[in-house]
Amino acid sequence: MSDISSSNPQATESVNFSQAFAAHVQTKRGGLSKRNLKFSKVTRNAAIIIGVIVAIVAVGLFFVSRSVFAIKGDLNAVNVTGREAYDAIKVQNLPLADEKLTALDGKLKVLQGDVKGYAWTKAIPFVGAYYKDSERVFTAGFAGLSAAQRMVKEIEPYADVLGFKGQGSFTGGTAEERIGKILETLEKVSPALDAISGDLKTVDESLAGINENRYPETFQGKAVRSKIVQAKSVTNDAYVFLTQNRPAVEMLPEVAGAKGRKKYLVLFQNSGELRPTGGFMTAYAVINVEKGKVQPEGSGDIYELDQKFTNKPAIPPILKQFLTTETKWNLRDMNISPDFKESMTTFNQYYQTIKGQKTTFDGIIAVDTHFLESLLKVIGPVEIPGYGTFSAEIDKRCDCAQILYALSEIVDRPTNFIRENRKGILGPMMASILQKSYGAPKNLWPQLFQTGWSDIEGKHIQFYFFDEKLQAAAENIDAAGRVKPTPENSDYFFIVDTNLAGAKSNFFVQSEAKHIIDVPVNGTLKHMATISYKNPFKASNCNLEAGQLCLNGTLHDWVRVYLPKGAKIESFKGVDESSMKQSDELDHHMVEGTFNLQPLGQAKLELTYTIPYTDTKNYNALIQKQGGTEDWKYTFEVNSEDHDVILDKDKSVSFGF
Repeated sequence: MSDISSSNPQATESVNFSQAFAAHVQTKRGGLSKRNLKFSKVTRNAAIIIGVIVAIVAVGLFFVSRSVFAIKGDLNAVNVTGREAYDAIKVQNLPLADEKLTALDGKLKVLQGDVKGYAWTKAIPFVGAYYKDSERVFTAGFAGLSAAQRMVKEIEPYADVLGFKGQGSFTGGTAEERIGKILETLEKVSPALDAISGDLKTVDESLAGINENRYPETFQGKAVRSKIVQAKSVTNDAYVFLTQNRPAVEMLPEVAGAKGRKKYLVLFQNSGELRPTGGFMTAYAVINVEKGKVQPEGSGDIYELDQKFTNKPAIPPILKQFLTTETKWNLRDMNISPDFKESMTTFNQYYQTIKGQKTTFDGIIAVDTHFLESLLKVIGPVEIPGYGTFSAEIDKRCDCAQILYALSEIVDRPTNFIRENRKGILGPMMASILQKSYGAPKNLWPQLFQTGWSDIEGKHIQFYFFDEKLQAAAENIDAAGRVKPTPENSDYFFIVDTNLAGAKSNFFVQSEAKHIIDVPVNGTLKHMATISYKNPFKASNCNLEAGQLCLNGTLHDWVRVYLPKGAKIESFKGVDESSMKQSDELDHHMVEGTFNLQPLGQAKLELTYTIPYTDTKNYNALIQKQGGTEDWKYTFEVNSEDHDVILDKDKSVSFGF
């Protein structure tokens, strides 16, 4: 058999696994015998299979659970056939992928036969452990291949509509009709998910049996142990993802109206004016969904809705402090809780009291400005009759997408006349975007699915279903915007910013955080967090008499930081001194305050606190992302070593002390 690594540079890193074994044997025994050299080669080949497993699992198994959402896997090293199989899946060529996976299965069997010739080494101290690792590798490899092949088989009937190369079983009709057919038949995929989940569990358990500590950190200047850890992590993540997201896959047909029409209230949140759930609720729409087809029923301006809302409760004190013209609590300001379900429960309770608006909805969906921009990046400019063309190209006047500036021009620019239905554009815009998305070339469908999933993960789309099972499925995949509990023996950090009368300045503000963590002492961990805000753009002319578009103004920010229960605040610098308060809220300890950020200005907050913490080996934390925000950079300084994390979704982090 040829030396795979020499013919494929991308397989080089996976050879480290066998090189590590060779290095250990040489160190322990003062050199390698001819027989040991042969065994080293076999072990090296077996090690290459780890790369194959990572490729198949990351691309195959992540792909089966995330094929609708087109989420990418992270690859380590693969041999030639494994790379070809991956490349075939990457370009959505299902027939070629099936062919390469079959070929890979054959090569694995040949390698397995070679390795079985050295089964006698299991009885040899030290060496036997490596042979047993090779057995685990093959068990995982065949299970991974089985899952990947099942994936290809299940996707093939939907090849055409999903943008894959291959003969699907229903290639005729419109895209909407084909989507409806997929929804009707999705429930038939459940038995296959059982088998795939079983294969993936085998992969996870087999690789978990490999002790990475038996291998050196590096060999010949290249990482070894971390590669094994990464392989185990990828397979475990795939297994957990499939297990956790299966309920959502099974509930998707019902959500999309496969078994009957569903009616949803859609709220448009302007993230340029950041609010706790993602943005100022500027407009709403009612949509009907049946067999995957979305039909807008109507849309309106949130201000016009508030005019009909006569039984208004008292305005919360923090809002009254900045929204000085308001004496009552309007619907448009009711997303005051960062927990989407809590905010929407309050909103819907009062919405249903408005005369003529009472409607039985199946749920509430919120989308923000980022979602519109990301869709247009995929499908291209959209023509909206009566309004013009909108695109995702950068407009220099705001350094933001043209659609965002154009919408602001239509909706927010002051005029010397009364404009009826200022936000009536949102209904036609939604219809035009949906129409172009449905009619997009099939090669764009995977990218559309991926964009949608990324926006769900980033909380640019959030769901609240009134059906408990649907709500549980949404929460299971982090699509419901819930505030999560603090994990056991962990830190927790959630920054919630609220723009109160600060124009659309969040389009311009840049934010990041740094955490300095001390080693726990006597069951207590001290933590200092620095939260930095910067607005590098000039102010807009916000004088109403000037009639100019006011986007960038002074940001009046009400900031809340959620921490683990039991947290003790030592100091919170940078907020207005009189505004600082503490309380227990949403099963967390919360500290809050207000501050101002001027255009071309900066602001820095410093929060020092302690929490009960007993793990002296690792710092663990759950960091949640606020809806509507762009990706934050978080830097964790642990033992004087910096670790950078991009917060594009809720993330759990762990670093050694």
